[in-house]
Amino acid sequence: AVVSTQSGHYGRGNGKWKSKWDVKFPTAGGYAKVEGTMSAQVHYYEDGNVQLLSNKNVEESIQLSSPNEGATNLVEYIKKSETEYQLAINENYNSMSNNTFKALRRNLPITQSLIDWHKLHGFQVGKDIMNKS
Repeated sequence: AVVSTQSGHYGRGNGKWKSKWDVKFPTAGGYAKVEGTMSAQVHYYEDGNVQLLSNKNVEESIQLSSPNEGATNLVEYIKKSETEYQLAINENYNSMSNNTFKALRRNLPITQSLIDWHKLHGFQVGKDIMNKS
């Protein structure tokens, strides 16, 4: 299993990459069955709040002519699979325009300014809510 987490301390975002690989070796030579699950979780919250949850499952049979060749083939397959998945996520992200992200974001209220939730009790609606609870 491979896990990597990055947290943004400056109010921009954070993310997590996780991959898990299971290898089933045959009792005698031949091919090993490799199954992998890769997932990415990204949360971007500067000037909006957008999340991406993505995962991909793969499987392959890896030739095991010798221990060295088998290990090399396994590492190359994992590297190829994770690289292709990362490139596909990057391509998808880059193809999204600002219009797509704007459509995902919550619009400002009619006043076009953010609400100061700490001052809500000063508004009539806030008083009505406070009186009902």
